[in-house]
Amino acid sequence: MALERAGVKPDQGPVLVTGASGGVGSVAIRLLAKAGFEVHAETSRMQHKEWLLSLGASQIIDRTELDKEPAALESQRWAGAIDAVGGRTLARILSQTKMNGAVIACGLAGGVALNTTVMPFILRGVQLQGIDSVYISKEKRIEAWQRLQKSLPLNFEDQAQEFTLEQSIQAAQDLLAGKLKGRIVIQP
Repeated sequence: MALERAGVKPDQGPVLVTGASGGVGSVAIRLLAKAGFEVHAETSRMQHKEWLLSLGASQIIDRTELDKEPAALESQRWAGAIDAVGGRTLARILSQTKMNGAVIACGLAGGVALNTTVMPFILRGVQLQGIDSVYISKEKRIEAWQRLQKSLPLNFEDQAQEFTLEQSIQAAQDLLAGKLKGRIVIQP
């Protein structure tokens, strides 16, 4: 929704989703693909490549390709991006975003610092927008839930992996080791 509000359209080129194997990234891939976007998925878990393709990604990018110090401006690659990683990855995406593109920041797994220049903003008109998932208004929350209900397949929740509270420590270890993908639910 945020990319669309920023004016990014499917015919402007591919959009990037970082942290694609996680809960936010996997849902973003599905929603963007359903809306007609060509989705490129960045992940540190290349063993989940086939799953990401099944969600609607057309290209899978290894995390190490983007987790590098960016130049002030690089070749234009993305019409837009949903970034769930932050840090150096976010800075690099900004330097590679196309003219009048938009980057939506919603995560910080790669760090909270953003070492970039104003070049993407003043020479390409790139927009950087943060997503507030905590204090969002009730109206916007309802709009988002309705969009999810309309756009996700009926069995999408089946992709969530459930664990008991007793299993939560092992689940956390498996998550950090890159063995899990998508949404994780801990049942009391």
